[in-house]
Amino acid sequence: MCEDLNPNIDSRLNFKQLPAPLIIKGYIKNESGCNYENYLLELINKSSYFRSKGKSEYNKPVNENNGQCDAIAENYELDFKLLLAATSLQASNIFSPSINNFGNGITTHGECKNPNGEIKVTQIHVAFRTRNLSDLLQLKIDYTGVRKQCIETDVLNVLNNLETLKNLLLYFPVEFLFGENDVLSKSEALEKIMQALNYDFESLFEYRNYVAEKFDTYFVTIYSESFYLFKVEKEQLKHIEDIRLEELPTFIKLRNYRLF
Repeated sequence: MCEDLNPNIDSRLNFKQLPAPLIIKGYIKNESGCNYENYLLELINKSSYFRSKGKSEYNKPVNENNGQCDAIAENYELDFKLLLAATSLQASNIFSPSINNFGNGITTHGECKNPNGEIKVTQIHVAFRTRNLSDLLQLKIDYTGVRKQCIETDVLNVLNNLETLKNLLLYFPVEFLFGENDVLSKSEALEKIMQALNYDFESLFEYRNYVAEKFDTYFVTIYSESFYLFKVEKEQLKHIEDIRLEELPTFIKLRNYRLF
């Protein structure tokens, strides 16, 4: 997103993907809370918007084998979907140092699984930036058996998630950044981020509306030590609210497992 490809993408804007413990379920050995769904549940329970919509606290389903949503309140249900390429998750899993929690404050870090390996990684926002809705619909027709570890497979995996007939919270697990010398107000930064996201994910939002028009779609990402929540309306992001990372104990706990 830092590329100055379009007036909608500010050249000062950059991002970094969150580390493995924050996005890969069970990455930290012997840490039962290592699941991004746990802190997303904390997030929506901190959200005045979602608490108002649900009319109660949100909870995990009693049995996840029945296809229930990840967060269930009295009047509303929501499912979480990670907006990240499978190859990107695989690379993070392979090339990040291992972490083992032995308890009593003892944590060890080990070598990554494949220090000399290579993998081609899809930047999911670029993959959607370069494809319009017609391209995505054609991809579903043409690539019923595409080879593993390619851009088309990563895009198809995301499209399959978008076809879920539930209210969705799409989690784009990156932290947006501006340069140290770039002084922007909160509103200016938010505008730049929204412009970039709307540009990159225009076809994604169109596809979601095409296949699941009757269901709500939300989007969340990180900037300036806060989660920024959006609703997708008319295939554009509308800012709902932002919540400080420090308010989510599971996120802070997982982030504090330092990677060396």
